[in-house]
Amino acid sequence: MRSYGQYCPVAKASELLGDRWILLIVREMLYGPHRFTALERGLPGISRSVLAARLKRLQRDGIVCRQSDGRYAFTAAGEALRPVVGVLGDWVAHWVMADPTPAELDPQLLMLFISRHVDQAMLPPGRTVIEFSFLGPAARRIWMTLEPSDVSVCPADPQLPIDLTVTSTVADLYRVYIGRTTLAAALRADRVRLCGTSEMVRGFHRWMLWSGFAPATRAGLAAVSA
Repeated sequence: MRSYGQYCPVAKASELLGDRWILLIVREMLYGPHRFTALERGLPGISRSVLAARLKRLQRDGIVCRQSDGRYAFTAAGEALRPVVGVLGDWVAHWVMADPTPAELDPQLLMLFISRHVDQAMLPPGRTVIEFSFLGPAARRIWMTLEPSDVSVCPADPQLPIDLTVTSTVADLYRVYIGRTTLAAALRADRVRLCGTSEMVRGFHRWMLWSGFAPATRAGLAAVSA
């Protein structure tokens, strides 16, 4: 990215973070350290060459470093971006965010997002397997295995007993995740269905924390309706 030629922190921030994909790589690093392939999974649509080039730039700018085990991690400067990204995301969620467009309905990316916001301390001992059955144009099934020490997304059937099935469209579950509606409201409207034992259904309500930007989304919707 070419310099703006301005001695201004905002201009410099735009030079550092304004290139396509840079801010999304920083978003992925919030859940790091990550290997190259893990970063790639969280950035559908990016080419490997572009990801490699952007990582080199972030290393050059002192935001990311590569560890001896091959994983990418934040430097001290990168860690300091956490609240910055949070404030930026809250602003967009409050003032700009609308329902997802058809082009944004990526079920696998949604599952990755949801898996990052599971309250693992509330999970039962052992392994819990949830099958997400998506209806409509993006119809497919994705599985999530949850353990107190690990949460994993499985695009292919893990061939394990299913403890709970969640049925919804991708759009409706995105709306729950980002805070444009609540899980309880989606269940009442039959936009989301939970099929399993009463213990598993109650557990799902406790385990899922949803997006960290959901409170800002709800605040924005409340301001509009006030």
